[in-house]
Amino acid sequence: MIREQKYLLQLREIHDLLAEQRWFLETQKEGMRYLVAKLDGKIVGGATLTPLTGKREHIAEFGIFITQSYRNLGLGTILTKALIEVSRKSGFEIIQLSLFSNNKRARHVYKKCGFKKAGKLIDDIKFPDGTYTDTIIMEKILRQTKSTQKKP
Repeated sequence: MIREQKYLLQLREIHDLLAEQRWFLETQKEGMRYLVAKLDGKIVGGATLTPLTGKREHIAEFGIFITQSYRNLGLGTILTKALIEVSRKSGFEIIQLSLFSNNKRARHVYKKCGFKKAGKLIDDIKFPDGTYTDTIIMEKILRQTKSTQKKP
């Protein structure tokens, strides 16, 4: 997906697997949850849930990736729903994510799973070819709000 340079912020490919392994183990210690999508023994996607800290520790950031040849098979929906459940069980009240505005497929999945648009950053992403796209911020509120709480 990094080579696609289409939906991820990262531009540089991973060349040091030991450094990546250290990063993964360190972020796990800090509370990151990671789901892997495998088909026929091959990793075809994944999703992360990263807890925020301080006065934002009730929030987790959500990220997802699916390799190009495995998109449109429902894996995004499966991974998103699974991480929503992990979030609930972990006690998070809000899940937030950001996506490129040109990623209509992902926006459809997130809306279907109950995420709402919370904002937009104009021309936030500049691609190597010099074109821009906006960043869309979405969130899903997991806790009951005052309007959804049952009255005694």
